[in-house]
Amino acid sequence: MEKQKPETASQRLSLDSIAEDLFGLNIRGIQSILAIWWRPREYFAAARVPDWREKYTPSIRLWLSFFALLSVLKFWWFGTNAGMVGAFAAGFEDAGLNLPRGMSYQDIGAEAVSWVFGWVPIVQIISMFLLALIYNAWGERTTLALRQRYLFAVIIPSASVMPIFMTTMLLVPPHMMTAYGILLAAMAFFIDFLTGYRGGFSNVSKTGRAWRAGLLALILVTINTLTTIVVQIAGILLIGQKYGVGAVS
Repeated sequence: MEKQKPETASQRLSLDSIAEDLFGLNIRGIQSILAIWWRPREYFAAARVPDWREKYTPSIRLWLSFFALLSVLKFWWFGTNAGMVGAFAAGFEDAGLNLPRGMSYQDIGAEAVSWVFGWVPIVQIISMFLLALIYNAWGERTTLALRQRYLFAVIIPSASVMPIFMTTMLLVPPHMMTAYGILLAAMAFFIDFLTGYRGGFSNVSKTGRAWRAGLLALILVTINTLTTIVVQIAGILLIGQKYGVGAVS
């Protein structure tokens, strides 16, 4: 029997391996993302098969990969997002928050941004997992596993562009933050609606696909918006309590 040559390091490792190490993505994952964008019905059909037809990466893994990417990028956003820091700083100043010696409203605004960016993704992950458990309006009988596959497939396209739009937020002035947030919500709704309509409800009529996709997109945007608002309010209250009581001006 011919003795096989041992693999070399260059054979074992590639850019594909590096991408998977960093973000949990590989070439199959990238192909899966492209399929969800351009051939969503094919991807959703593969979700019904236990092994995804050995062709696609599971949707939940893709979605968590984007979450990991956002977590890496947030450290950059913390230090450079002057617009969001300025918005929080202005709010604390308008509220007349007493400042400890050596601190400015910008410092406290930066602390609030760090708190919000740290907790919003965690709360949204929990919310998405809970929604995947209970949302069942797919127009067909679904198991728990299939429901979570479908749900995370719907939100992958909007999640894939969010790093771009969140990075663009660095250039948004403080007085435009609310308008930009509304734009992001509208964009997410539109992308989620199209993904659901084109691939997620293939067993119902066009009308059935439209209202189901619209309902799911509305639920997703509502949850993401509410979680962001709740975490922001909690952050404002906690920072206000931390520096508003017993602070030395």
